Amino acid sequence: MITSICMNPSFDKTVEVAALEVGEVNRIRTSRTDMGGKGINVAVVAQRLGLNCQCLGVMGEDGAERLQAMLDKEDMKNAFLTVPGSVRTNTKIVSLDGKGVTELNEPGAPMNQEQLKAFFDMAREKTAGSRYVVLTGSLPPGCPVGTYRDLMRALEGVNCILDVGGKELELGAEAHPFLIKPNLSELEATLGLELRTLRSIRDAALIFLRKGVQHVVVSMGSMGAMYVSKEKTLFAPALRVEAKSTVGAGDAMVGGLLKGLEVEGDMAHAFRYGVAAGAASVMTEGTQLIVPEDFDNLLGQVKVQEV
Repeated sequence: MITSICMNPSFDKTVEVAALEVGEVNRIRTSRTDMGGKGINVAVVAQRLGLNCQCLGVMGEDGAERLQAMLDKEDMKNAFLTVPGSVRTNTKIVSLDGKGVTELNEPGAPMNQEQLKAFFDMAREKTAGSRYVVLTGSLPPGCPVGTYRDLMRALEGVNCILDVGGKELELGAEAHPFLIKPNLSELEATLGLELRTLRSIRDAALIFLRKGVQHVVVSMGSMGAMYVSKEKTLFAPALRVEAKSTVGAGDAMVGGLLKGLEVEGDMAHAFRYGVAAGAASVMTEGTQLIVPEDFDNLLGQVKVQEV
């Protein structure tokens, strides 16, 4: 069993405009709404790739029924603690003139210490027997700094995968996760460094290995991806695909890594699966994540070299 934790789920609304004009009326050409939140995204990708997966989390009461229906449509095993408030809506505005995606993200339903303790208790119970637990995404308002570190410590004995940046990544390393998967900008912001060469990125990853993290994967967008352990450093150039949306690509990479661990049994080989899944994800529009056939077609195209 794989468990993915999503403490701040969302409805992801993706709209397309011809050219985003700030301060002006913009006419929407197309619009779609998907369930979102990085933990949910990871669970969906992992399940679409054939893994036995469940999603645990917290959601606001207003919108819970609609989000639950979306989870059920994906046949996703799940358990969510409901709290007063609303499931947030994140709006992604795609400007078709090539200027990229503008994101407007709501904060989510707040939590207090009593609710946080109740979720920790539920997570301990529901993750019993899980091979891996993924912790990723923003935290609801009210959660103290270091919540992910504390949650990993509460799940003692479980292989934890942490995909966050900033203070949560810095403090999360203290719980010695099995794997961290920051993107390049998150790694730079967390360490306060500018990382422009493969060597500097590897050296930055080694900082976390010295803190007790077992494996590091850094996603770098069009620059590719890097895997670092105490034994080796691997680099994979980005695959050439038609990019329709980069939203959720990092989450898809985590799902692919989990698939690789299931099939290959070690991180060095699983790295290829993560790269293929991330590339497959950008081939879909909006926040639709991944089509398994795209992943299958790309896996053999991944080129990995030792650095």
